[in-house]
Amino acid sequence: MGTGEAGEVSGKTVAITETVRDAWQGLPKLVPTAAKIAHVQRLLDEGFASIDIGSFVSPKAVPAMADTGALMEGLVVPDEATIMALVANARGLEQLLAHERIDEVLFPFSLSETFQQRNTRCSREEALEQVAALSERAHEGGRTMYVTVSMAFGNNEGDPFDPVELAHWLGRLEDAGADRLGLADTTAEANGDLVRRVFAVVAAEHGGAVPAVHFHVTPESQGELVAAALDSGCREFDAALGGLGGCQFAQGPESNVSTLPLVDQLQAAGFEHGLPLISLPALDEAAQLLAR
Repeated sequence: MGTGEAGEVSGKTVAITETVRDAWQGLPKLVPTAAKIAHVQRLLDEGFASIDIGSFVSPKAVPAMADTGALMEGLVVPDEATIMALVANARGLEQLLAHERIDEVLFPFSLSETFQQRNTRCSREEALEQVAALSERAHEGGRTMYVTVSMAFGNNEGDPFDPVELAHWLGRLEDAGADRLGLADTTAEANGDLVRRVFAVVAAEHGGAVPAVHFHVTPESQGELVAAALDSGCREFDAALGGLGGCQFAQGPESNVSTLPLVDQLQAAGFEHGLPLISLPALDEAAQLLAR
């Protein structure tokens, strides 16, 4: 789960995944494939080590991701970079496996039963069965399995929220074959105190293991949430240049953690992150221009 035991994540290195998938999928107009290729190639050339590239799902559901395969075919991926993509079923996984340089399979699980049904048209129990089947096939193909748990800090669906139940599901997902787990604040429900409480319960239930985090934020809340996660031992964050994106299937603020202020906060706190400081302002501006 995440980076491991609490004692193992007490260091000062933070891994950042640039999630262009989440940045682009909710835009009102489609980003041309050639522009996507140019942007992602620039990120790779600048040294971005982890990129969430897209998804292999129904183009009717997410038309902005219909060209994920073409995007991959247009890239030259350095050996040291990790590329992940989202799938929701076995068909999507087979499409992903056709691309040798996609290293990790991302599956969206939800703590909210209502949101799970709307997002992937199955129940949580059925989604857990999918995780087991997809993990087995992904491992056969030499890929790792990353499961993010949506609504991990509460929900606006009216479903009950309990961090102990969250910890229970995380354990079941691990048993089903997930190599890595992340907590997603899909509709920006979290505050600093809640983040600390959720991470404390999860760590207590799982021997100190600390998951990654995918916050959806407002500009005012980002610093508080990132600080709370860092204080809790989290060392893996999803982010997006320009603060773009969010979940198009949930009602709530549509903004990922913004990469540039995240890096500024990490720098001020003495954390290493591996992103190119000199290039980040220009890359941030390029992401916003591309979205516009």
